[in-house]
Amino acid sequence: MPLTVALLASAFTAPGMAAVPFFNASCPGGLDVHADEGGPVYVQGRETTLKRFNDRYFEARDASSGTTLSISTGDDGTPQVSYTGRGGANGICQVSNNGTPATAVEGGRHHREDRDDDAASHAR
Repeated sequence: MPLTVALLASAFTAPGMAAVPFFNASCPGGLDVHADEGGPVYVQGRETTLKRFNDRYFEARDASSGTTLSISTGDDGTPQVSYTGRGGANGICQVSNNGTPATAVEGGRHHREDRDDDAASHAR
């Protein structure tokens, strides 16, 4: 029994073990996601069940909504998030890891619209 306890304790305190990074994300369908450094991960403000597969891949499940988030990290630690929901819903989430709301990423759409307006004015 002491060996089991020692093994479990070392699994949770291993110094090289990577953890979920801090991020905010906005997913299609209006899903808001937040993760604290090391977890937990929240969907629509509800804490999820987090499962670690390896140092770079995690899944967070929100049983209430039936949503599963797939969270992977690149070599530089940047998170990439996608989701799968009930009824075949799925998509890639827009991530913001600088502490600002993830919805700020939507500003890119307005920029593209501005470029379309510029292109239309140049075509005249």
